[in-house]
Amino acid sequence: MNVTSLNFYFFLVVVLSIYYILPRRPQNYWLLLVSYAFYMTWAWQLSLILIVMTVINFFLALRMQKTEQSQLGLLWLGIGLNLAGLLLFRMFNFFLPDLYDVLNGVGIQLSEHTVELFLPIGLAYYSLQNISYLVDVHRRQISASSNFVDFALYLAYFPKLLSGPIERARTFLPKLARPRYVDNNLFARSLSLIVIGLIRKLFIAGTLSTILFWDAFETPTKYTGPELIGWIMIYGLFLYNDFGGYTSIARGVSGLFGIELSRNFQQPYFARNFTEFWNSWHISLSNWLRDYIYYPLSRLFRRRVSNPNNWSSLFFPPMATMIISGLWHGLSWHMLLWGGLHGLYQVIERLSSLQKTTTPEQKSLWQQISGMVTVFILVTFAWVPFIMDLPVAFTYWGGMLDWTYPIIRFRRIFLFVPILVFVLGLDWLQRHYQDDEFFLRWPAWIQASFLAVSLFLILLLMQSGQEETFVYQGF
Repeated sequence: MNVTSLNFYFFLVVVLSIYYILPRRPQNYWLLLVSYAFYMTWAWQLSLILIVMTVINFFLALRMQKTEQSQLGLLWLGIGLNLAGLLLFRMFNFFLPDLYDVLNGVGIQLSEHTVELFLPIGLAYYSLQNISYLVDVHRRQISASSNFVDFALYLAYFPKLLSGPIERARTFLPKLARPRYVDNNLFARSLSLIVIGLIRKLFIAGTLSTILFWDAFETPTKYTGPELIGWIMIYGLFLYNDFGGYTSIARGVSGLFGIELSRNFQQPYFARNFTEFWNSWHISLSNWLRDYIYYPLSRLFRRRVSNPNNWSSLFFPPMATMIISGLWHGLSWHMLLWGGLHGLYQVIERLSSLQKTTTPEQKSLWQQISGMVTVFILVTFAWVPFIMDLPVAFTYWGGMLDWTYPIIRFRRIFLFVPILVFVLGLDWLQRHYQDDEFFLRWPAWIQASFLAVSLFLILLLMQSGQEETFVYQGF
């Protein structure tokens, strides 16, 4: 069941109708039940993987808390089991094309339903949540949960199950333990987030997906240099609104239950450097990588190297962190290259910052704009291996630089310009008001007009029958 379908919102109304009349404790049981029911709409077998991982991590954390001597061993066992499960299915994904060929050769066809079992939706997200939970219990930053229902709900909670945000147990579990109230303000903000998310996904990302010649990412030699640059720019904007739209919907739906989720995007294309970019793009993953990969590596190098500006301290932590980010997105050479590029960007930025002490806010306006343009160009350049295998990616890069025929033959590419202006305007308003639900500050009649037009467009797009999945559900 896709969160952009009418069926999902019928499901949501039924769930909320029962949820609001229940006391707090039964509310958690109800949310756990409907979360598993929601997950089973994709493939019921996926729930078996989730429950196994839930049981393992729940009892491992309890055991860690009770024992002192073998706690580190139990921690590494838990991390190893979570990573092994994730890597196992990543390897299935890696070898799936070859498996297709072998089975087709002997006359066996894999159904779409069977393929979903090799690519468990949400596994990459709740695996990281399990690891952070075990590490936090080991660090004594949180006590191991003794309530199995609450812990199971922490992992299975349906608004964030498919594509995050990646929540921490130390902030999420306390929300499940206390009474939750949905007042008029929270209700209005939650509905606003859903509307903005649907606009981003159905209107912006949907339109950009229609504009795109996806064939360019398979056979780039058919297109000119300016066209290839245009398609990859469109893809970057599409991905942002696709994933940003999902997160906004997830936060809005969760808010209706009185549970606020983490913000996952904060106008990333206004970033003036790569530190700002990763503090505003997929924030929950970036913060997870920072806290559990980058900081531990940085501390390790500081202990071993007396000079904090030693090249190894500046190079290895950001490079390792971004390579791991690439591998989290997919066990493939092209994702490794994508992560490596972003690691290199951050290394260069750190080296250049040794000679400068000014913050982005202290720079002149033209320097800030120059920084935004530079970040946008280099991030766009890196989207190429994000979406393509290495041979095609190298061909695509070569084509972008080939201006032998500097023409654009497809008029639809120019539709990108008004959509870009619309997206930048939407982002600017959210940035200006420091509020994702900025239009709630407008006069009531403007709010009503905006919502009426938005809901009309959303219903038209929903009734078109297209239920496109979100890109980040594939990770």
